[in-house]
Amino acid sequence: MSGAHDTAVWQDTRPTRAQVAFDVLTAAGFGLFALLAQLTQGGFTVVAAALLVVALAIRRWWLPGMVALAFAAALGQLVDREIAFLADIAYFPLFFTLGASQRRGVRRFGLAAGVIATVVAGVAMALNAQLSREWFASASETAFAAVSTAAMCAVFTLGGWLVGFLRWQSRQTVQARVDAALEARVNAVEQERLAEVLRQEAERSRIAADMHDVVAHSWAVVAAQADGARYGLRSHPEEAEGALRAIGETARTAMADVRRLLTQLRDRETDPVPLDFERRGELLGRMRAAGMTIVETSYGTPPEHRLLTVTAHRILGEALTNALKHGDLARPVEVAEDWTHGYRLRVRNAIPPDAVREGEPGGHGLAGMAERAEVAGGTFASRRLPAEAGRPATWEVAAFIPTTEDE
Repeated sequence: MSGAHDTAVWQDTRPTRAQVAFDVLTAAGFGLFALLAQLTQGGFTVVAAALLVVALAIRRWWLPGMVALAFAAALGQLVDREIAFLADIAYFPLFFTLGASQRRGVRRFGLAAGVIATVVAGVAMALNAQLSREWFASASETAFAAVSTAAMCAVFTLGGWLVGFLRWQSRQTVQARVDAALEARVNAVEQERLAEVLRQEAERSRIAADMHDVVAHSWAVVAAQADGARYGLRSHPEEAEGALRAIGETARTAMADVRRLLTQLRDRETDPVPLDFERRGELLGRMRAAGMTIVETSYGTPPEHRLLTVTAHRILGEALTNALKHGDLARPVEVAEDWTHGYRLRVRNAIPPDAVREGEPGGHGLAGMAERAEVAGGTFASRRLPAEAGRPATWEVAAFIPTTEDE
């Protein structure tokens, strides 16, 4: 049985002193009556009784000795052709010990010994009836003597073994229940551990995605503002000063957000707090300050739903960051949001005429937006739209986040 060596309830171990004392006292009490009874019968029956009493006393701590003494008592009775009827009752607990053993080999030996003893007892009684000079039995009387002796032997040997075997099966049933309970507990603990590992990995992935969004968005704004400040430093110092001020504010906001994320990484018990870059108004303001023209349309009102609003704002932020880094800022960026029945977002930005990238303009950003939408139970798609009459080639990002009942 699985786990029997580690979780065994019963084992064939050395008996305790109390068990040995019980066996000795029981054997002594049985021996008084058996020996007194066999003294009246005489012959080898007295020796057989003594051997069986000793076998009873040692049955738990010396199994080979018990078997040897029981065999010697049986063999002596066959040779002497005298049956120690009262003393032979001891074979019942002896065979019980064999049938209840935890070792398969011992149980099989006990069963085989009981069958052989029953057959030999019947045959021996039949031969004894025929060879006895004092009893000239008929065939029917011989058969009756043989069958009755075999039946009595079967009661003491096979009966004792069967009761012991039933006890072993009962213990195996209890053992199986214990193993099943322990296995269920181990599986539950393992599932809890795996769930905790998955939770930690998901938390790390979330923090890594947040860190990417903060850094990518902030550096894109800083790079755009720095270019604007460099070009306007001499001709438009006021605009250059505004750009430098925007760089400072963006950097401070990014550092504050990074500190919050590092705090969550060190202390997993800390509840996630909204990051500064998630605020929609400030996000659009920073993008416009970086030189982006945004044409926005919005329908509905954002619900009080943490997962939905955070996912929506971060996908919007990443989409605008990609447009800032890879789009043609000379043309407006179209932002359409619909908060009715969940959240739908579409962002379109023109692609510069000299752009050579036909694939993903956002690098890890597109994968991050797709992962965020998937975690929230939504969908995400991005594609390149070819140029048409009066409209340049554009890049389109579309996302849908459903409203769930989690919050």
